[in-house]
Amino acid sequence: MKDIESREDLFVIVTDFYRFLFQSQVLHHFFLKFKDSEVLDDHLKILVDFWDNTLFYSGTYTKNAMKPHLILNERNPIKPVHFEEWILLFNKAVDSKFQGVNAETLKNRASSIATVMNLKISQK
Repeated sequence: MKDIESREDLFVIVTDFYRFLFQSQVLHHFFLKFKDSEVLDDHLKILVDFWDNTLFYSGTYTKNAMKPHLILNERNPIKPVHFEEWILLFNKAVDSKFQGVNAETLKNRASSIATVMNLKISQK
């Protein structure tokens, strides 16, 4: 397997990740609005920008990633078990097609981001 090298690789990861999310009994209810393919396509582009910036420092993501999660949490509480499942599925999406320094870095950063989000949400 190869390492993550590009936005195209990140698109593969987020596409697989969302396929896993839709199948998850723990998380699928958070992602129902993304079942519409047009909404999902737009969302995946934003996610690729986010992970591109997170991994390659590209400057492609300038939004506040925490804000939509805080809004979601008000409507449908996000609990530690949700973050645990999220990390498990994200790592599965990475590990299914990639390995190497960038793959490990991406998984570590995702874990750190999930930890911080979990802490911030639990303080609300």
